[in-house]
Amino acid sequence: MSTSTGAVRRRRAFFAVGWAVLLLAIVVPPLVVGPAFARPGALVVPGLVATIGPAILMDAGTARRTGWRVAGGVARARTWSGAREVDLTELRTVRAWEVMTRTGSATLVSLSDRSGGWVILTVADEDTHLVTDAVRRHGAGYVSPWAKALLGLEPTRWYASGARLLGLILITIAPLPAAMLLAAAIAQR
Repeated sequence: MSTSTGAVRRRRAFFAVGWAVLLLAIVVPPLVVGPAFARPGALVVPGLVATIGPAILMDAGTARRTGWRVAGGVARARTWSGAREVDLTELRTVRAWEVMTRTGSATLVSLSDRSGGWVILTVADEDTHLVTDAVRRHGAGYVSPWAKALLGLEPTRWYASGARLLGLILITIAPLPAAMLLAAAIAQR
């Protein structure tokens, strides 16, 4: 089962436009306002756009726990950016991470297949076996170390959970000062 080229093109166009809007939201205000934009209060805006924007784009490609199902070796999901299909017998990459939610934590699993299908699934503990079984039976081109640990494919070391959380926090916060410095540099030109 292959993903239609139209669906792949729509997904790529959606994310290309999304990233372009984020970049413009960071670069254009300091260009328009000029040196007056290089005040700490104004610089927070591009920092917040750089921090929150990618999370919103990722959320647009994420299927909720009730928004996906597996039938005939194909995971079908509905996301904000459209319907997605990933062939679990032709997995190319498997990545996973845990995020904190209001109700505890959620496991997100990113799957892509050889035909270009891609989706991020919010997986409950009782559903992880679907992805784990697909990886064990059919293999995958690449399975990230975090995915191996979270899906139970390899044992987790005692320090790995804390390191994953620290890494996720750093990756989430790092765009804030980077975008603020970029906006300040652009405003000073």
